[in-house]
Amino acid sequence: MLLALIGVSRFFAAWAWPIDLLGNVSYFVAIPALLTLVVTLLGRCKSASLVIFVTAIIAVWPVRWMLLPHRGGTAAAPAGQHLVRVLEANVHGSQRALDGLIAMIDQIQPDVVVAIEVPPGLEGYLTENPIVKANLPFAIGPEPGMLWRDVMLSRDPLHRLRFDGDLDRYMHIFAFRRSCFIDAPEGRYLISAMHPPSPREAASWQRGNEWTSLLAEVCRGQLLATGVPVILAGDFNSTPSGYRHGIMLKRSGLAPSDVLGGLTGTWPSDWPGPLRLTIDRVWVSPDVQFVSREVVGDIGSDHRPSLVTLSVPSAPVGGAGGDGR
Repeated sequence: MLLALIGVSRFFAAWAWPIDLLGNVSYFVAIPALLTLVVTLLGRCKSASLVIFVTAIIAVWPVRWMLLPHRGGTAAAPAGQHLVRVLEANVHGSQRALDGLIAMIDQIQPDVVVAIEVPPGLEGYLTENPIVKANLPFAIGPEPGMLWRDVMLSRDPLHRLRFDGDLDRYMHIFAFRRSCFIDAPEGRYLISAMHPPSPREAASWQRGNEWTSLLAEVCRGQLLATGVPVILAGDFNSTPSGYRHGIMLKRSGLAPSDVLGGLTGTWPSDWPGPLRLTIDRVWVSPDVQFVSREVVGDIGSDHRPSLVTLSVPSAPVGGAGGDGR
């Protein structure tokens, strides 16, 4: 009965937030489904075995790559490409977590950092820290009057993407302000951040779904249209089996890091790796290749940061973009 309910959640997640919440954790039934299947096969219950097998496949298909062993990457980029290491972290409005993030930046020295839920008024605490300035001297954060709290840090110069779409339609997600060109020595690419509301209640679940739909439109109509490699990172409040993930998969034109395998999630940070949900994610344009993904240590937030290494094609600096309105 549980397997049947989870199987149904694959097709009706858009109807109500409790169904979607169930769908987000559907892959946890993989082991009990396998054990039940073995029992029914031993009991020669062919019809029951078939039903369990089909519903189990429906339940775990969206996260099939996660069920495989984690696949690492290479230390060198192929010819014509360069490696970019992106650290994404939701600091959950905590100065303690900011301190943990700063220490992590000093330790692993990423090329780009996407910090989600930076405490209001403490953006400079992060961007002006001597360790951060030494490793990631370029930063873009919230502007006055904007209700988002993300900060992007880069080793190389960055500047905002000009937004040429319907400003009123996309105002609520601020995706155009969270999207920046990075001009690395090897070439230009684009970094963007997103954090739709948590699905803890029906209203925020619905609002987050709407924001994700608008984000998918921005990805296809604005970000990919720039013609440079695109990297999107953030806390999507959805696992690969959730409804929002399906929206991005079908409409954004971007691909997630699922092919790297591994069940280690990012939230809640104090739970064992396989029990944590993978809601902090990185998406990329088709020309970018995933090399590796690592969920790194606890920084004092309820999320664990993830470090994703990407192989990005070189692209000439210049062309589309500029400071937006």
